Amino acid sequence: YALVIMVLGLFAVFVANKVTAPLLMVQRSLAKTKIGNQNEPIFWKRNDEIGSLIKEYNLMIAELEQSAAKIMQSERESAWKEMAKQVAHEIKNPLTPLKLGIQQLERSWKDQDPGFEGRFHRFIESFIEQIDSLTRIASEFSDFAKMPDAKFAPVDLLEVIRNSASVFDHFSNV
Repeated sequence: YALVIMVLGLFAVFVANKVTAPLLMVQRSLAKTKIGNQNEPIFWKRNDEIGSLIKEYNLMIAELEQSAAKIMQSERESAWKEMAKQVAHEIKNPLTPLKLGIQQLERSWKDQDPGFEGRFHRFIESFIEQIDSLTRIASEFSDFAKMPDAKFAPVDLLEVIRNSASVFDHFSNV
């Protein structure tokens, strides 16, 4: 009887391992699932309860990847919108004095102001400064759009640490 009980016990452990192995595989896959990462689907050939669970998991990771892509696209669009607002604001700043200056010049000219010539030269200098400011803003925005992609290269971390530490070699411990 003891031998039969041991054989049945071993058989029960074997069957339990066979039953729980797919669940452990699903559990490991779920533990590795992260938003933004490339999540691998699970392949299961049988059409049983475990297969239904795996099918739902695979659908979930596909939806997760789609959601992550939408979020990233939304964040990019939001960043560009914010940048466009900032650039528009920076452009409006020099335009306001330009408009006011032209209006004042027009009024002085129509009123035949005796100090028109002096005022005209001051406004010309101001206009040139404002136009230079607009040119600088346009150039900076253009330069930003041309930013090169980051180029990754291997780095000898020990060498960087040694060089950084050597900067402090001449300091005494206080």
